[in-house]
Amino acid sequence: MAKFCLLFFLILFSRFNKAPDHNNGFESVDQTSSLPSGWSFQAPNYNSIKLDSITKYEGKYSLSIENSIEFNTPQEVGNYFNVKADETYSKEVGSIELRGFMKMDEIGGDYAGLWLKLEAEDGQLAFVDIKHVGTHDWAEYRVKLPYSKKIKEIAYGGILAGVGKVWFDKFRLYKDGKPMYNLRRIAPKKAQLDTSYLNGSGITNIQINAKNITNLAIVGQVWGFLKYHHPYAGSGEVNWDAELFKILANTLKCNNLRELSHSLEAYIDSLPKVKKCDDCRILSSSKVFMAPDYGDLFTRKLLSESLTNKLKYIQQNRSIKQNYWVKKEPSLGYPLFVNEKSYDQMLFPDTGYRLLSLFRYWSIINYYSPYREITEYNWNQVLKDFIPQFVATENAKQYTLATLRLIATIKDTHANIFNNYPTLESIKGKYRVPFRSDFVEHKLIVTGYRTDTLGIQGKVKIGDIIVSINGQRIEKLVKRYLPITPASNYDTQLRDLPWNYLMRSNDEEMQFVVKRNGMVIKLNIPTLKSKSTYTAPKQKEKGPYYLIKDQIGYVNAGRYLNSELALMEKMFAKTKGIIVDLREYPSDFMPYTFASYLKSFKSMFLKWSTVEYSSPGTFVITDSAYNGPSKNGESYNGKVVVIVNSDTQSQGEFTTMALQSSPNVSVIGSQTAGADGEVSTIVLPGGIYTRISSKGVFYPDNSPSQGTGVKINRIVRPTIKGIMGGKDELLEKAINILINN
Repeated sequence: MAKFCLLFFLILFSRFNKAPDHNNGFESVDQTSSLPSGWSFQAPNYNSIKLDSITKYEGKYSLSIENSIEFNTPQEVGNYFNVKADETYSKEVGSIELRGFMKMDEIGGDYAGLWLKLEAEDGQLAFVDIKHVGTHDWAEYRVKLPYSKKIKEIAYGGILAGVGKVWFDKFRLYKDGKPMYNLRRIAPKKAQLDTSYLNGSGITNIQINAKNITNLAIVGQVWGFLKYHHPYAGSGEVNWDAELFKILANTLKCNNLRELSHSLEAYIDSLPKVKKCDDCRILSSSKVFMAPDYGDLFTRKLLSESLTNKLKYIQQNRSIKQNYWVKKEPSLGYPLFVNEKSYDQMLFPDTGYRLLSLFRYWSIINYYSPYREITEYNWNQVLKDFIPQFVATENAKQYTLATLRLIATIKDTHANIFNNYPTLESIKGKYRVPFRSDFVEHKLIVTGYRTDTLGIQGKVKIGDIIVSINGQRIEKLVKRYLPITPASNYDTQLRDLPWNYLMRSNDEEMQFVVKRNGMVIKLNIPTLKSKSTYTAPKQKEKGPYYLIKDQIGYVNAGRYLNSELALMEKMFAKTKGIIVDLREYPSDFMPYTFASYLKSFKSMFLKWSTVEYSSPGTFVITDSAYNGPSKNGESYNGKVVVIVNSDTQSQGEFTTMALQSSPNVSVIGSQTAGADGEVSTIVLPGGIYTRISSKGVFYPDNSPSQGTGVKINRIVRPTIKGIMGGKDELLEKAINILINN
């Protein structure tokens, strides 16, 4: 499960096949990018990757990656970086080992490390990485994988999936302990090499009217359909972004739908002909969990019969073993949207590139989102609604906000604009006030203080009701910011509004009007630039688990580790009940360990849905998850109460579903974040990075947790009175339930 946090991964990799030269270091420099030639990179910000001539292990350069973002989730996306091996040594049983040197400086959050992948003709053989944190001087690290069948490709590289700085140098491959020399680089795909439109699309002025909106929507649907269905479009042998600009140049001249159909049909005829596929699989309807939606393509209402038939032929003969633009994550099966160019240099992309951004995002959601059907609006209508918005934007700020509004329509708390995108950060404000606020009983109230500025307590009091900020009433501010606050539900939008917008400014002071004990008070609050943690008063640090009144066990999932389970079981052996607090993101994966401790039998607790890669847009149930009983055969017999709220997200929701499969578990609290399943990154022109929940998670009865959140037995919310009194009312309610049962 993906963490509730900002997503950043930084990966470097090298691609080889047969040849005597093998660049394992970073000595050869590409003069255009000032990065090592022969290596490829995936990063939210290429400025974080640099050659270093000062800190190095050997030679002239090492390669460094630096990241200062506070929270990160590691993403294993290296599976598509390939190295081709010599057949003379790839037919026998043996092992491949990667050795490389690494230096680390204050690596935290997740890890830095090396990775290695072996791949056969019929798929991946094995994948492994090493993970390290902290500060360490240069040292050699090794990763080894065995193989027992012909290797088609080998991939390797380094990764930073956290904060800090890491240097890499002197990568070497070994077969059975002996250096491998007979490798050569795989030639990059033409899609990577084509720079014909790198400085602009040539599409600038588009008149917004009903005809053009309809035409552009059809172009977007056709372009996205071909990208994921036509073998040539998905081969990587053509820059599909550039093809959009060619299509637009012709179709913008069309005066009606007949001319549009003729233009699109002529373009399809210019592509290599799709061969008839005799073994293209047609899934039976009983296996389909969610069917594709092709929009206007096959309705025969807008397109000519001839064009419709040609599109249908492509759909029926879509023989793409591996699409260049999307690849299957090898272990869990969710899609990775690879090889998409971010065009970081375009802070404000031109009209053609803005339409590319819209069409790319819309197509990915249409064909690879397991939750396409629960978007805020009909997804085909979203395309038409946003065309005028993307065309009409006049600067980087408007483009960023239009993109953010588009992202918000998919109703996914995993989705947002990440990587501290400069334009969005300037909109939000670089300063924050030194106190925390949350929506309680439909009012915005002060709930905590910044830990390093406790002097603010003389001005602001816990429980103060915030009436207005900088002269704007809270109700008006909420209405303004909701459309650019991506989240699965309203509760989670309210969770995110204060941190992202309401408590931020580009000014060094903010004006507040608050109500306190019936009195209206005006406050001028200084703001601070640096980030810090916030805490509520009277908060006491306790261990990850402890006893309450000697009869109830309490577990804080945000601090609990599976390694402590045996000790915890002994402590809780004679308790009347257990409280599992999931209002913090779990520190360890509990569904098959802690959850099994609560069950005396094995049962299913959820199902997964994944895209059928042979038929984009089709989703099938691919697997089910089971847990219980405990390995030692002993299970907990008392009652269990799980506490949740809008901070319960992703792995927290997955864990709740696992716990709920035990009949002695009840869930109290309020609506959770409604974002479960694995997460995939999408890059858009202008260097915008966003994410989606890309693997569906459902209860055994097929009801989703996405959007609505987990099932709750009893709604319990905090009150303003309780917060002013320093009470944890949800915890008190859980204790009361267990004592009185």
